[in-house]
Parts: sequence; structure tokens; C-alpha cells
Amino acid sequence: MIEIASQIVLCLVIAAIIGFLIGFIIGRVFAGERTSVYNNATMHGGAAGGNIYNKPLIRSAPRPNGKDSLQEIEGIDRELEEKLNELGIFHFDQIAKWNAKNCHWVEEYLTLEDNQIKEANWVEQSQKLSKI
Repeated sequence: MIEIASQIVLCLVIAAIIGFLIGFIIGRVFAGERTSVYNNATMHGGAAGGNIYNKPLIRSAPRPNGKDSLQEIEGIDRELEEKLNELGIFHFDQIAKWNAKNCHWVEEYLTLEDNQIKEANWVEQSQKLSKI
């Protein structure tokens, strides 16, 4: 009886080692693909782009009284306003509360030029328009 139990345990240990080795080999083979997919998404401003902790406060929908016309901010055209709305930015006061990290995150996510938000003074314009 002990002999059979020890053989079963030995087979389980061997199976675990073989499974570990196969998993390790497969993991090494596909690790390069996973890294390149992440890097491509980061470079092209995909969802992986930017640190999630720097993402500005967004809304799922505009307030009941309607969304603000973000095109009143110099540097935001109709196309950019649509992208901001898709992101969850509908109101001047949302932009008015952005810090430098939030601005960088939005620039990266929307694939804007570096410092475009700061150079166009979106935050300052939004503060004036929202009367904060």
C-alpha cells in the first residue's frame, strides 16, 4: 500500500515539474509579443498610454443642463471636442481643475503634441469660462 502511494506521489511531483517547465517555456516564447503589444499601445496613445492615476476626473454623461461648448476654448476644434466628450470631458470646470499630470495624460491619450494644453492655456481659459 505504501509502495503504491509513494509511486502516485512521485508521478504527481514529476507531472508538476513537467507542467512548470512547459509553462515556463511557453511564457518565455510569448513574453516578447505581450511586451510589444503594450509598447505599441503606449506609443499610439491607446488605453495603455499614460498612468491611470494621472487620468483627470471624467463623467459618464454631461450634466442635466447640457454640456459646455468646449470649442470656446482656443485650441479646441469640433473634432477635438468630440474626442474630449468621448473621453468623458463635457464641462469647463472639469478642465479648469486639471493639473500638469492630468494635462500630460490627456495629451498622451488623445495623441496631441507635448505641452499643447499648457501652451494653449486650456486650464486658464476654462477657469475663466467656468467662473471658478
